[in-house]
Amino acid sequence: MKNILLITLLGLGLSACGRQVGDSISYDVDRAREVIEAAIADTIIPGAVLCVVEEGKIVYTEAYGHRAVCPEKEVMTANTIFDLASLSKPLGAGTAMLLLCKEGKASVEDWVSQYIPHYHADVRIRHLMTHYSGLAAYMGAARLDSMYLAREMQLTRPDFMIDTIATSRRPSAVGEKYRYSCLNFISLQRVVEAIVGRDINTYMRAGLYKDLGLETMGWLPADTLAYRIAPTECVDGECLRGEVHDPLARVMMCGVSGNAGVFATAEEVARWAIWYMQLSDEVRAEGCNAGLWTDSVETASGMWIPRCRHTGYTGTSVTILPTEKRAVVLLTNRVHPKDEHSLGALRRELNALLVP
Repeated sequence: MKNILLITLLGLGLSACGRQVGDSISYDVDRAREVIEAAIADTIIPGAVLCVVEEGKIVYTEAYGHRAVCPEKEVMTANTIFDLASLSKPLGAGTAMLLLCKEGKASVEDWVSQYIPHYHADVRIRHLMTHYSGLAAYMGAARLDSMYLAREMQLTRPDFMIDTIATSRRPSAVGEKYRYSCLNFISLQRVVEAIVGRDINTYMRAGLYKDLGLETMGWLPADTLAYRIAPTECVDGECLRGEVHDPLARVMMCGVSGNAGVFATAEEVARWAIWYMQLSDEVRAEGCNAGLWTDSVETASGMWIPRCRHTGYTGTSVTILPTEKRAVVLLTNRVHPKDEHSLGALRRELNALLVP
């Protein structure tokens, strides 16, 4: 099976302060503002931060609404830090593997079992990155944690998680069916860590994130940043703030996980997107497109251009048009205070306005 290049990003978000650089931009940001403000008024989202990249530069950043409404209201700011949820896949483990392929330290054709003992023998790295490994989409964190505690194992929870994935029953054969799976990127994280000899958070924070000046991007945000973090779901009056929302990442992977757990601001995601767009097509392809699905979008002129897109469960999204040097980042915390609204319609409407 040929390499199937992976997704990228769809993201948009806002608050009462913002800035614009340059004389004009082609995006309909005024209409976008109306759409986002309507979503806030309808309590679909508490707030958002929107960041637009054009010609490889950030040209627009604006924040709207509130980053918190429970237990007290807090105004959204452009430097709010968000739980990126599944955007962690491309921005975290996907990017790490792209870098390792670029440096010649790994290949997407490597067998995963080279790096994870007892792993399914027929799975290559590219199968993880393209979601063709045959693995199940997810595993219940509560059940896994109960199993872990009952067995009184000497393994850490993350090691137990990896061992469970490595020997799990697969719903389909490798290469047979696309199935978007968090287990793929938890496995990919362990492959990266085996190659670099340290945890992925340390590797990325000390490497690419630092080089790009992304000071807050990474897993396990510092307690001193809590006041800037947008809380997610609230249960019994307690809101997750600085802890990843995804149960597998939070409970079984202790906050550092290939499928979720990266925190960042909208501008940091935009700066990552700029870096990504500057890579050669060959590098992106060799790195399996950094764990991003690649598709195409029809422009107003009727032409089709490459598009990269990815969304995150908490309400995050990013879209990149590499050949156009355009990107749109929308970060929201739609699961705050409760996980009860879908962003499908909002994303589609904003995409129509902001991706020409």
